[in-house]
Amino acid sequence: MAKRNIGAMLFNSKIISVLLAVLLWVYVVGIRGPNTTKSVEAQLMAVNVPQGYVLAGTLPTVTVTLSGPMNTLWNITGGYVTPTVDLRGRSEGSFITSVQAQVVGLTGVTVETVAPNEVNVQLERLETITVPVHAEVSGTLPLSLVLGTLRIEPGSIEVSGPGSLVSQVKDAALVVALDKLGAATGGNLTIAGDVVAYDASGNVVEGVLLSPRSAVAILPILDAATVKTVPVIPTVIGHPMSGYAVASGSCTPAIVMVTGTAAVLSRVQAVSTVAVDVSGESVSLTKQVNLVLPQGVSLLGGSKAVSSHVVIEQVVVLAIPDVPIEVRGAGSGWQVSLSTTSASVLISGTNSVVMALHSSQIKTYVDVSQPALADGSYAVSVDGLTQGVVSAMVTPSSVDAIVQKGP
Repeated sequence: MAKRNIGAMLFNSKIISVLLAVLLWVYVVGIRGPNTTKSVEAQLMAVNVPQGYVLAGTLPTVTVTLSGPMNTLWNITGGYVTPTVDLRGRSEGSFITSVQAQVVGLTGVTVETVAPNEVNVQLERLETITVPVHAEVSGTLPLSLVLGTLRIEPGSIEVSGPGSLVSQVKDAALVVALDKLGAATGGNLTIAGDVVAYDASGNVVEGVLLSPRSAVAILPILDAATVKTVPVIPTVIGHPMSGYAVASGSCTPAIVMVTGTAAVLSRVQAVSTVAVDVSGESVSLTKQVNLVLPQGVSLLGGSKAVSSHVVIEQVVVLAIPDVPIEVRGAGSGWQVSLSTTSASVLISGTNSVVMALHSSQIKTYVDVSQPALADGSYAVSVDGLTQGVVSAMVTPSSVDAIVQKGP
């Protein structure tokens, strides 16, 4: 009898254990749901990048397929997944490497597949250069206002990134839109914004790091009546070495902004420089000289020092024969007969100027208006000469003219 009771008890215990296991399974399935799979998109990251190197371009996103309880995977996103490529021990160059993925913060979830499971990686040396920052101004101000010489702070920034991209960067710019300033008035305006890197052709260079990333433009807004933009005229004194002459002169900057009263500025058409002495010189000169400002006129921003460039060239001679002699100053109804109707012109001047002359540019003429329409000998003059011509000799130097009133 006792054995039968003990057997019954053991049998009942086994049934109870099975029932408990089933109940536990039902509970767990109810809470977690059955196992399933789900695919998510995640940004691929590089780890253990060697010091002094950087990725060229950006890594792609990959598709990671996860396996786990349905209720866990239900709202999962790519933020729970970390796909990586390990670049430990790599050096400069292009190579294919495998993609690994890990799940963070999810119990019972595993990675089944990653697609693609390999990617191409371009590793380059990290380069850093310093480039200037300028303002890229667009739009206009009201007619009563004018923009003075603006200033950018900082004046330069560092550009870092793959050597192939950094080498393309020539400068950086802060965009300043004048037509978005609102109701602009006189005074200094300060505009902050992000800086953009450009190549030599003016195209934006992406994929580089700028430090600092932003800059500030300080814009002086002025009353237009008190500001004027005028050209800078170089002043040259002395004579070059024998056989040489001044071909041209220029300044950098070529124009400057000056300020003063409206009455004073109305008389200012240009600003000259301190003289550059070319005595005895046979080669071109470039010198830093100061501006000579008229009384009551001030320079608006910038430096009073400009770069004056004087081009000195060897003097050459060009002979132009049989140039027709024109008659000028006769007026309507008068007839003029010349003893000679053509002349030869011997031109000496700087090489570039003389070689650029065409015979059709050179004109010879006599002016019979002085003395007024009378017979006599008249000087032959030359027209059509340009800067850089040292002298022009005409043969014959004069002609006889008979002046008659027409019928």
